Amino acid sequence: MKKEIALGLPEKVRILGISGSPRKDGNTAGMVKFCLEAAETMGYVETEYLSLADYEFKPCTGCMRCFGFMAPADDEYKCYDHEDDGIKFLAPKVAACDGLLLGLPIYSGGPPGLFRIFMEKLHHFGPMSFTKYSGGLRYRAMGIITQGGQLYGGQETNFMLLSALGSILGMYIANAWPTSDAPMPSSTFFGGVLTTIDGSVVYGKNAWRKEGTRTVPPVSGSRNERSLKNLGRHLAESAMVMKLGRETFNKAAFKETEVIPFTKYSVKPKPGSYVDKLIKEGKVTFVSQEELKAKAKGKP
Repeated sequence: MKKEIALGLPEKVRILGISGSPRKDGNTAGMVKFCLEAAETMGYVETEYLSLADYEFKPCTGCMRCFGFMAPADDEYKCYDHEDDGIKFLAPKVAACDGLLLGLPIYSGGPPGLFRIFMEKLHHFGPMSFTKYSGGLRYRAMGIITQGGQLYGGQETNFMLLSALGSILGMYIANAWPTSDAPMPSSTFFGGVLTTIDGSVVYGKNAWRKEGTRTVPPVSGSRNERSLKNLGRHLAESAMVMKLGRETFNKAAFKETEVIPFTKYSVKPKPGSYVDKLIKEGKVTFVSQEELKAKAKGKP
């Protein structure tokens, strides 16, 4: 018999847009804001814009004090090696959003250093940190904007890097398929893989827009704007579909997979840590180094 499910439909989804450029008012910032405005046209979206250039970040030192075998089980999201106010402020906002829009330029063949640090500090949401935050971004949507001053200047490699990040975090990567009012030709199907190559001032803040394109007709700017319109709206749709789908899934009493990266742990956890908590709950078994060595030698 078909089971009827009473839905309490969400009125809005939250889209958080983050510019990963050290330039506060450059091309990346304008692209992210334009894309957020496109998302808002769907009518069921609330957006927020942030720039990483407004925050201070310190590089990860690999101290591992934020990993589950050391960090207190119920501690807040933070860096234990530095007073990193940027990530303390941004991580809760990332955790609370339904859709995450990330924008960055290509710098020396990859992301700007600021953005790379931000990526490192998001590791809590992935499986290897093994904290209460692991899996916290699963079933969320991600939109990606990467831009550069050449047609193929490396922004495509940045897109692949961010796609891998989203996949690791369990997110759905939104595309930029053409729509009735923003049809082909556009820059890309994938997302915001854009260029400022035809800008009157290549590094000027409007180099990506039709108004800032030096060629006639403004082909590059037109394709950029169409791609961003489509990405913003598809990101909004994806965020709502994921949110509705998960709520319906849970209300139908289906069981979600439990995210536990390791059921056996050989690093002795600190008392009160997240892994220590799971050991006491019987979800994780501690295996000592002696036991591992004995097993490697074939001993019982």
